[in-house]
Amino acid sequence: MTATYALTVIEEHGARPGLAKIIEDVHAVICVIADEFGVPDLELTVVLTGDITASIQARSETERDFSPERVGGTVKGKTISLVRDFSETAIVLDTGDAAAEEDFDAVNFLHLVGHEYGHALIGRLRAAAGTRPPKPTREQTPDEVGAIWAYEAADEYRCDLFSNALLGQFATVTPGGGEPRPLTLADLLGEGYRDAFASLLDRVHPGWPDLVQAYRTREVGLDEMYDGLRFGTDATLKLIAHADAVEEAGGNAPLLTGYTDHLAVQRLLGPVWTQIRKVLDTTPLLPPLAEFAAADRAIQDCGQHIVAMWESLGVSGRLTEDDQLYISVS
Repeated sequence: MTATYALTVIEEHGARPGLAKIIEDVHAVICVIADEFGVPDLELTVVLTGDITASIQARSETERDFSPERVGGTVKGKTISLVRDFSETAIVLDTGDAAAEEDFDAVNFLHLVGHEYGHALIGRLRAAAGTRPPKPTREQTPDEVGAIWAYEAADEYRCDLFSNALLGQFATVTPGGGEPRPLTLADLLGEGYRDAFASLLDRVHPGWPDLVQAYRTREVGLDEMYDGLRFGTDATLKLIAHADAVEEAGGNAPLLTGYTDHLAVQRLLGPVWTQIRKVLDTTPLLPPLAEFAAADRAIQDCGQHIVAMWESLGVSGRLTEDDQLYISVS
């Protein structure tokens, strides 16, 4: 039986008008892909907004403190599961203020749409495959956090390359006056993510070892240290995912091969991302439902490398007998 993918488009907070047609055209293409890959029924609401913070906070209890600033850039879109199994999903897209005078970049907007659609499909597949971790009822252990950070970074890589394939269907580029060819993410984004990654490396090493040492010398508290390490890992892996996807789209060598001399890559990031890339390189870009569980478990198993990285810095954690998280620093 063919699945159904209902679409509703909403404009709010002074969104730039005239973009609903782009959403409808992309939706028609992606519906065919979704059905081929076994994505179950999905009701999708696409919110075009001039105030992404307000639109996201209004639709998600867990995003009440949402801020669009991120390492390496600013969030322009977000996919939100309105119910836990992603059968009802909202995609919030920042269109800019309709009253603003800046030029609208239709190709960047198309990339944003394709990327967020990728999240909607992956989220629905993960729920249907039964590999989405249960809703937390206590503080999560490093193993549980590592599994989530691994699949969330992998999702960013997959969604960027999903968008890359979509861009090639809607837009072309003619380099050097030659023959037109499909536009790629590398054409669109250039070296922005690579440069952001390079500028971040010293914050990882010596930054992360220094952060742990600052706890040992009582300059920072345990929560500040552990949260800094956890969320710094999350942000850094997602930045690597974006940067590496651009390299892949451009037909270049993997991102980290250009930075193997830096201790951040040698000791910390390389052993983690290399293992995630191995799984990504040996599984489909968008694993169909019949294959999704195995592919997703393989990615989540890469969380053990994140835990090992934290342990190499001296930080580990476990649950106590009364289900409390205990963090130790050696």
